[in-house]
Amino acid sequence: EGLLHNGIPIPVPPGEVLKLGEWRHTEEGHKLFLVLFFDTKRTWQWLPRNKLLPLGMDDTVDKLRLMEGKKPSVRKSVHTAYNRAILHLTHVRRNLNFTPSNFI
Repeated sequence: EGLLHNGIPIPVPPGEVLKLGEWRHTEEGHKLFLVLFFDTKRTWQWLPRNKLLPLGMDDTVDKLRLMEGKKPSVRKSVHTAYNRAILHLTHVRRNLNFTPSNFI
């Protein structure tokens, strides 16, 4: 707890999420990465490398991913989460007037 990345607080995963990760590493036998999603529930999930794509590195890749949802409500949720994530990334890289209560 209390860790910062360029002055921005890093969210701390709940204990049960960390325990699940230990169990899944043992069961699956390959490296998993803990991901905090920028959805409204702030969901944590353990994912293998092949399920991860860098965010904000390639506009074309980002735009294609944003269009994947079939339902308009899903696409809207993905767009909202994407905007939150990009804003957070911008603040981490520049640390400009960041207000963590908006994100954590």
